[in-house]
Amino acid sequence: MKKSPPIDIGCMQFYAYGRSEKVDQTFTDTKIFDNRQDIAVDSDFGGIAIKVSINSLHFDKGVRRLLAFVLVDMTSRCEVATHREKVIIHKEELFKDIYVDFPAEVHELKAGHSYRLVATDEGSSRQLSRRVFHLYDLENLDAPWDWYLVPSGGIRLPWDDTLYKSLDAREGQYYYVRFNIEHTFGDNPPKIMPELEIRLFHPDGKKVEIDFLEPRCESLENYEDSRWYVEFPFDSTSDNKGVFYAELLCMEHPIAGFVFDTAGLDIQGRWLWADIQPLDEYSLAMAKARIDQQLPERKVAHETDELTEMINDFIKKELADKSESNDSEDSGADDLPSVSSDYDDAAQEKELEDETLEMQEPEFSLDMLTGLQSVKSKLKVYEQVMLFNKKRSSMGLPTASLPLHSMFLGSPGTGKTTIAKYIGEMLHKVGVLSKGHVVIKERATLLGQNYNSESEKTLEALEQAQGGILFIDEAYQLYQPNDPRDPGKFVIETLLTALADDSRRDWMLILAGYPKEMKRMFEMNPGFKSRIPDSNIYIFEDFTETELMEIAENYLTRHHFTVSSDAREALIARLNHDYTVRDKSFGNARHVVNMIQTEIIPSMAVRIISTDINDVEGLSEIKACDIPMAAKPIKPTRPRLGFIP
Repeated sequence: MKKSPPIDIGCMQFYAYGRSEKVDQTFTDTKIFDNRQDIAVDSDFGGIAIKVSINSLHFDKGVRRLLAFVLVDMTSRCEVATHREKVIIHKEELFKDIYVDFPAEVHELKAGHSYRLVATDEGSSRQLSRRVFHLYDLENLDAPWDWYLVPSGGIRLPWDDTLYKSLDAREGQYYYVRFNIEHTFGDNPPKIMPELEIRLFHPDGKKVEIDFLEPRCESLENYEDSRWYVEFPFDSTSDNKGVFYAELLCMEHPIAGFVFDTAGLDIQGRWLWADIQPLDEYSLAMAKARIDQQLPERKVAHETDELTEMINDFIKKELADKSESNDSEDSGADDLPSVSSDYDDAAQEKELEDETLEMQEPEFSLDMLTGLQSVKSKLKVYEQVMLFNKKRSSMGLPTASLPLHSMFLGSPGTGKTTIAKYIGEMLHKVGVLSKGHVVIKERATLLGQNYNSESEKTLEALEQAQGGILFIDEAYQLYQPNDPRDPGKFVIETLLTALADDSRRDWMLILAGYPKEMKRMFEMNPGFKSRIPDSNIYIFEDFTETELMEIAENYLTRHHFTVSSDAREALIARLNHDYTVRDKSFGNARHVVNMIQTEIIPSMAVRIISTDINDVEGLSEIKACDIPMAAKPIKPTRPRLGFIP
C-alpha cells in the first residue's frame, strides 16, 4: 500500500516567457502566473515557467520532500523533460510556492503541440497533480479573437436562466456573469475548444477577478451546435455593490464586455451585441458612464437595508417599545443583513465608535429575534464568558481561550446566518476578532470552474475571512462519500489545515446545514470533530406555527399593513397548514416572507385596483380574501419513472 504524502498541490500556474527574459527569483515577486491552459507563443518563445503552490498537511512537524515534474508531449506522444525539486516546508508553515522552469530550446517545446505536466511525490510514489496546456502558434493563427462571436450577455441567479442588466443584489448571494457565444469553426469545431478569459472589474475600480474557461455547449445532444456559453460566479457583499464591468477575452485580446449594477433596481434583459463592445481601456468612470447611458431608467437601490434602518431608529430615538423591531425582514432568516453594516451618516458612525464595548445596550439584541430559544440561551452564556475574559485581560489577568469554530444545524430560514453575524459583531466588540465581518460561501463558490483550483479558492476565502467569520452554507455538500474523485475533498483538507494552525486565531469557521447530513460529515472527518467541540454545535429548530404567525405580523406591521380579524384567522389557518405538511426544504421564516410577497400582496393588489380603492385605510388593510389557500398537490395519473421519493 502506498503511503499518503504529507503535502498536496493546491494549483499549478503557467507563464510563457521570451528568450530575452531572465528566469530567476524576480518571478516570485510578480503576478504574471495564471491558470490559463491555452498559451499563445511566437518566435521569441523562450520556455514555460510554472508556479506550484504546495500545501502542508503536517504543519506541526515540518515537511521535507522530493518532487518530480514530468512533462509529456501529448502531440508527439513522448516524454520531453523531467525536473526534480527538493521541497522543505518548515514547522507551522501552511503552504509554500516553488518555481519550475522548462526552457523551450533545451526540451524542444513546440508551438502547436499539447503538453501534460504531472507532479509526483517520489517518497510516496503518489501523483499529486496534473495539468494540460496547449501552445498556440500566434504567428500562424488567423486572428484568434475572431474565433468567437458574442451575441448577448448578462448576469443571472444560480437557480434561474433569466438574464439581468441590473440587480438589487442580496448580501451573501452569488451570481453568474454569462456570455452567450457562437464559434466560427463551421461544421467541424475542434475537439478542444480554445479557452476564453473573463475579467471581472469590481466597483472599487481596483480589484479584478480573472478566470479561464472552456466554452460549454448549450445543446448537450449536439456538440456541433454553434450555441455556446461561458459563465463566471461572483459573490455579492455590502463592500462590493455597485457598477461592475465584465470583459471576455481570447488569447488576451478583448472581444466583448458589458457593465452591470448590483446596487440598482432589478432590470431583466440581455446585453445585445451592439452594447457589449469592450471598453478601449477600462476605468471605473467609463464603466459608470456606459451604464448611465445604456440604462437611464435605472435607479440606485436604497443602500441602507431594513435591519440597519431599524437599528438606526433604535439608537437615535431610544425607543422604549422594541416590539416594532422584533425580527427583521426574515425574522431570523438566513439572509438577514449584518449588524456591523456601514452607516452612511458619518456623525452616527462616530457616535457608535465612541460607545463602550461592554455591550450593555447592543445595537442588535437577541431578543429582537423570534424563537431560537435554545440558541439564544447558549449564546448569552458564551457572550458573558467573553465579557468576563475581557475584564480579566484589562486587569492583567490571564484568560483561557474559548474555541471559536462552530457548527450550525438546522433547516433553511431558521436564522443561521443572522446568528453568525451577531456572533461576528459580538466577538469584534470584545476584541477577539479584528473586524467581525461574515464571508458566506458554499460548494459552488469554493470549487470554482477549473479542477485543481479548489485549494486556491478555499485559501482565497480564508484570506477574505481574516478578522471575521467564514460561513460555509450547506457544508455537507463538500463531502461526497461515494465519489473518491470529488474535488470537495480538497476544500475539506485545506480547511482542516487552517483549523489546525493555532497561530492563526483571528478568524472563525462556521459550518452550516441540515442536521443529519452535517452529523455524517462530522463523523467522517475527525479533524472537524477535534476542532469543533460539542459546546459549539448549535441546533436551530424549525419555527412553530405561533412563531411563524409572529414573523408574519411583524413583517406586515413594518411595511404598514393592517390585518382584519377574518384575515388574521385565515392567515393562521394557512400557516398551520403549511407547517403541518412541511418537508425538509421548508423555508421557515423565508417561507413566510415569500408567501406575503408573492401571494398575499399580489392578491390584495388585484382586489384594490379592480375596486378602485383610494383611501389609506383601504390600501393598508389585508382582508381574508387576500389570503390564498395552499395549493393541493397534483396526484400523478400514472406511476413515476425513476427514483421513488
